[in-house]
Amino acid sequence: MSNKSDIRVVNFSNYNRPPVVENKTRNWVLNGRNNEYYQYIIDRNGGSTTNSSINNSYKTLTYGKGIAIHDEEFDSQGVKDFNEKISKNDQKAVITDGQLFGEIALQINRQSGNKKKLATINHLAKNKVVPSIKDEDGIIRSYWYSEDWSKIYTKGNEPVEYPAFGFGDDSDLPEIYVGKPYQPGKEYFTDPDYQAGLVYADLEEEISNFYINHVKSGLSFGSVINVPNSYDWDDEKKRDYERKIKEKLTGSSNAARVVVAFNDMNSEPIKVDNIENNTAHKQWDFLVNEARQQLLTAHRATSPMLVGVSTSNGMSSTADEMDTMEAQLMKRVIQPKQDFILDAYKEIFEYFGEDTGDIYYRPLTEIEGETKEEVEEAKEVKSDTVELAEHDHLEEFIALGEVVNRLEFDLIDEIEIDYDEENQLFGHLQLATTGTARPNSKSVQDGEDFIVRYKYVGNPVGEREFCNKMIRADKVYRKEDIIQMGSKPVNKGFGMDGADTYSIWLYKGGGLLSTAFPGGTCKHKWNRVIYLKKGKNVDVNSPLAKTISTSEARRRGLKVQTNDSKVSVAPHDVK
Repeated sequence: MSNKSDIRVVNFSNYNRPPVVENKTRNWVLNGRNNEYYQYIIDRNGGSTTNSSINNSYKTLTYGKGIAIHDEEFDSQGVKDFNEKISKNDQKAVITDGQLFGEIALQINRQSGNKKKLATINHLAKNKVVPSIKDEDGIIRSYWYSEDWSKIYTKGNEPVEYPAFGFGDDSDLPEIYVGKPYQPGKEYFTDPDYQAGLVYADLEEEISNFYINHVKSGLSFGSVINVPNSYDWDDEKKRDYERKIKEKLTGSSNAARVVVAFNDMNSEPIKVDNIENNTAHKQWDFLVNEARQQLLTAHRATSPMLVGVSTSNGMSSTADEMDTMEAQLMKRVIQPKQDFILDAYKEIFEYFGEDTGDIYYRPLTEIEGETKEEVEEAKEVKSDTVELAEHDHLEEFIALGEVVNRLEFDLIDEIEIDYDEENQLFGHLQLATTGTARPNSKSVQDGEDFIVRYKYVGNPVGEREFCNKMIRADKVYRKEDIIQMGSKPVNKGFGMDGADTYSIWLYKGGGLLSTAFPGGTCKHKWNRVIYLKKGKNVDVNSPLAKTISTSEARRRGLKVQTNDSKVSVAPHDVK
């Protein structure tokens, strides 16, 4: 008996990024055929659990509690004026596009009676906006808008051309502003910053579909389709049949590959109906973990837990480690995203001669209340128990301070300090990671006849309870203790991006950080104070001799080094 068969295996299809398409007839540029690449990005956000979780977390962290203004910290009028130009909902939508696509699009509306004045700004979905072809000077002078670029010949989807921002003086149409970071080789469209991770989002989606459908198909690995009397079909007919089968049965939704066997009239059909593989799920474990890890890497997530992704370690990270990772995420990933959008707003406002002030996004951990009265009221309503718990660490820190015995020591200098000088003179100082109260203990900086301490100085009435208590305590502290206590929440909520712990040595009372106030808004500082045992002289060979710059030191013949004032300057005054 003849047994002729032509057996072919139908494989999964691959996805390739579509090319940028210039339509010189219509004078527009599409991001793939029918502008399809945007839809691919949208689908990967909806289908990948990890990618969706990261994107949603980043959007929330970027917006925080919304727009605020540093130089109007307790005045809501400036924020109100800004929100009247662009609504909060539009602001959130802009952040969504910036995170998802790496680009944003805004509709700029001029005042009807005065076109040199800005009326409002509205969000435009970036996937619906495409540029015109650049002119001979390499400038994009207009943009096109369509509700659906795959149906441009359908009523309601016809593309409409609008002037680009800055080119609408002679037009009654609104202008379109498109913001996109520079990327080498990208003339018209910018890829999202997690572009390299999109294939892994696609993989995670396919694996998820595979798991579900593998179970539904009875854990079958695949199927064999026998086509009787088909061996003599020509190749074109066989390919057409394969294509139809592939459209119906292949892909992760069918959790298997399909084998098509073309048999002649006398062949015995292959008896295998399903290929069983009960361990298929184990074969995919590596790909699941790899896809998740590569997505986290592409998004530069400092910790999976910060973006809602569980790990095998569970809640093993300490609170301090989580705070550190969150601070790094805010500084290195989220803040650049915020700056990208804020710079766009500033550019638009400045074009119309309007000043936005020092706008920033209020972090999620910032204290509620926009006025001094509201802040104070929020503090007063806390229970005594909660208040005590929050300030236990502050009391512990103050307990580390001491009042120097004036009968044994003379205060010979109170001197401004700077980090560079400290590192040069006392770089050998070894510090622990946690603080333990050791009042009156010797510091590594101390000598045989002198001691070195640090004093918290500035306005006797501060804006923060931390500063007020430190000033009232009127104590001096070892450098070791100041640095050690940076690992405890002695001034909760006033660190980088609202962190509970931060370097008290560097940022004192902390506060809101911005371009204008890179060190925060605290107006207090550390001074270095030097005490000498009565009846003793300072050894001129001591490293300490280089730090004393008063006339008393000069009379003793000590060498003087000019100091940078950075450390001694209050965070509020750092420029």
